[in-house]
Amino acid sequence: MLRNITKLLVGVVLLATAVACGNSKKQSENRSHKLPKIDASVLVDRLDSLSSQRLDYFYTKLKSSYTDSEYDVSFKTSIRMRNDSALHALITYARIPIYNTMVTPDTLTIVDKRNNCYVKEDMTYLKNTFDVDFEHHNLEELILGMPIGWDQELEYHQVKDPYNYVVSSHSKRELRRMDKNDDELLIRYYLTDDAKMLRRTFIDSPRDTTTIDVNYSEHELINGMNIPGTGEIKVVTPRDTIKIDFKYNRTTVNEPRVLYLAIPDRYGKCE
Repeated sequence: MLRNITKLLVGVVLLATAVACGNSKKQSENRSHKLPKIDASVLVDRLDSLSSQRLDYFYTKLKSSYTDSEYDVSFKTSIRMRNDSALHALITYARIPIYNTMVTPDTLTIVDKRNNCYVKEDMTYLKNTFDVDFEHHNLEELILGMPIGWDQELEYHQVKDPYNYVVSSHSKRELRRMDKNDDELLIRYYLTDDAKMLRRTFIDSPRDTTTIDVNYSEHELINGMNIPGTGEIKVVTPRDTIKIDFKYNRTTVNEPRVLYLAIPDRYGKCE
């Protein structure tokens, strides 16, 4: 039961998807119009800028639908974040609180209000659940629509695609030389047609045979920050396929909110 609870809840916290995803060599999209050519340096600079956006506090209410091999549910989630510190998520179904969670850089804590139990693990538990490493700051990037795993010290490469603006973490030569057992993530960032916003991030972990495909279909400017409005995520692992559709509501930026989670004394550990 512990793994099932974690898959469902962390899937929500990840916001972490109905987009086809598969082998990294087959990531083309069916788009009908060619885009004007833009130099690779311009695209990289734009992603650099998006990755540098930071806020102190964030709050939103999500309307979500979640499916995997065991679940097919719709629910609402309230998310509170304090930058580089903690992320709190409360999941409700029919207005009844079901799961309460707190994610910090070191710890994942889940309180199951239906079964009067809790989960408390270090962040490596996410890898055991999803077959790919997730860190606290990656969750923040995902929720805020930022380039996940972007490193300003790395060299990035534009992918030749007349229908999309795509920047890759690896060149074609590096991909050809890469062994499937290499412990590296292959990441492609897709910008919007005006090259101003991130609309898709595709992450491939060949060693784990796991892919994550994140799509944002809308954005809105809130207090100087471009925040996603709707989106989809798909996580494909050797064990399962997880899909989530989500819509942001009542979003606020840089308005302080209390992040708090308590485990009742009568609760035991989930088994």
